[in-house]
Amino acid sequence: SFNDDILKKIGRVHRSADVYRAIANARQVGFENISIDLIFRLPQQSEADFMDSLKQAIDLDLPHYSTYSLILEKKTIFYNLMRQGKLRLPSQDVEAHMYQNAIDSFQQAGLEQYEISNFAKPG
Repeated sequence: SFNDDILKKIGRVHRSADVYRAIANARQVGFENISIDLIFRLPQQSEADFMDSLKQAIDLDLPHYSTYSLILEKKTIFYNLMRQGKLRLPSQDVEAHMYQNAIDSFQQAGLEQYEISNFAKPG
């Protein structure tokens, strides 16, 4: 996510500015094959939040992207919170819209889907 509030809520230590810095540093030292992952269906994430993160990611003009829905694994904090009724996640309908929006957005940006969650520039 590029939403700093969501990143903080899910326990990530990086912020959106760190993503831009890391990409710039990687490019500066000669890396060209750079990829990022975007997770959707995060706690309290709206479709608009995800679309904003998706746009910011695509604007980085990277050769590869992965995007996938949050999976609640047993014995994790999120799983335990969900079982206690304390984890508010987007509905399955919203999750499906997020995924379809990702497919459409990547396609419009000239990225080809080659696996369920992976998109890349041709070649």
